[in-house]
Amino acid sequence: MSHVSVQVIAPVLTNFFHCMHCEQLFEQADIGQQVHREELDQYPEDVKQEAARLADWLFDLAYRYGDQIHIRVIDPQSLEGFFKSLRYWVRKYPTFIVDGREKIVGWDRAALDAALQARLADREMVSSQ
Repeated sequence: MSHVSVQVIAPVLTNFFHCMHCEQLFEQADIGQQVHREELDQYPEDVKQEAARLADWLFDLAYRYGDQIHIRVIDPQSLEGFFKSLRYWVRKYPTFIVDGREKIVGWDRAALDAALQARLADREMVSSQ
């Protein structure tokens, strides 16, 4: 049985890395974690809370559905995210695209679960025939 695709279009926290030599130097000087933490700390608190909430949702989905689903997070600020936002007319985040067909906007866990259950049931029915 193939998996159900879940594309999540949502802003993600970006953490920049330096060249390999600089990263090694930072690690040897025991300041690598501090440098990256300072970058993430520059985000507003509400943005960090939204990212944590989304991560919790995605970990929960992965735990409950296992290898039945394939989750992919797409930053709307990326080129791919820009085009996906246009294609699916995404105006609020997060937006979940289930198998490229159904769009669930926002934090509606029941709607997302219903869409996933429906797609999994469809797949099961097709594979049993």
